[in-house]
Amino acid sequence: MALLVAVLGVVGVVGVRASGGPDERTTAAWGTSALVLPVIPVGGQLTGGRQTLDSALATVEGAAAAGATGVQMTADVHWLCAEDPCDTAPLEPVVTRAGELGLSVYLHVVGTPEWMDDRGRWYAPEGEDAERWAGLFAQFVDAFGTRVAGYEVWNEPNNEEFWRQGPDPGSYADLLKASWLSARDRDPDARLVGGVLSNNDLGYMSALSAALAERGGNADNRFFYDDLGVHPYTGDESRGFAPNLPAGSADVRVPTGVKDMTFLGVERLREQVAEDEGLWRDVVIGEFGYDTTPGAWYSVPEPQRAGYMAEALRRASSWTWVRSFTPYTYNPAVGEGFGIDGTPTDAALRDVAAESW
Repeated sequence: MALLVAVLGVVGVVGVRASGGPDERTTAAWGTSALVLPVIPVGGQLTGGRQTLDSALATVEGAAAAGATGVQMTADVHWLCAEDPCDTAPLEPVVTRAGELGLSVYLHVVGTPEWMDDRGRWYAPEGEDAERWAGLFAQFVDAFGTRVAGYEVWNEPNNEEFWRQGPDPGSYADLLKASWLSARDRDPDARLVGGVLSNNDLGYMSALSAALAERGGNADNRFFYDDLGVHPYTGDESRGFAPNLPAGSADVRVPTGVKDMTFLGVERLREQVAEDEGLWRDVVIGEFGYDTTPGAWYSVPEPQRAGYMAEALRRASSWTWVRSFTPYTYNPAVGEGFGIDGTPTDAALRDVAAESW
């Protein structure tokens, strides 16, 4: 799915001890909502960009006024690193203002610059290019350090739309390891979000865990990432499923293996990772939603969608190990039916978030 600037509507900060059990907290929580409110993708001052610096700053101000705890931005390497070194300046005012207002910042680092691969931004860097890309990634860590609470590495590498040469857990493991090592050279306290999967892709994640182990990943180096990222859309090519559908009840087989197409499959995915890697991860639900377009992927009409999304947020907020829940999307691209701005879904999500205040 598309990439977002988002307002973190989390009322408190929660964490899970990596070596402990499924529900052990390591930080205090002042509330239980995990809501993240997205706006339009970052375009900075790029010609034709949908998000300007002024509107991004307005989003930050709005997040603080709404009682949010942070913002999320996309750092598109394709244009921010059109030359090396990268130009991190367009993000600086947003990160700075967020810090002034006491807001956390999450940065989703994606895209391949044209000088690295002229086939397009979603031809992911492999081989020597993975090392080069990791050097670009590290420049964001160098610029922002722990002012950014989490750096997401790529977007849906198990999805051919975003790994155009065809999903390859080994190649993504190379990119994740290289990014981890480069980031640690710049700031050992920087926190990386790995996986960032399309759906609860058990097969791909199992192969990724094995590939990371083959590359020296272990509990000491956290298998080269900190938090598990997932976009657990639930449904099929013509309809969305209720978020309370039991895990394992809607498995499908894809080229990467088995996908659990339920929302509750997030628990199953996390448990698998804990078994494979020996670490209980915090989870970043970077996208979740339903399309109101009849017959489309994950299609659910209003107002049924409002009930589904409210239930999903309540469930996510009850999981102490979920860091964020981002509904896809607030202001959609033309022709998309995922938009929630001004809909019953918008009101329902805000009501659920308010329940935990």
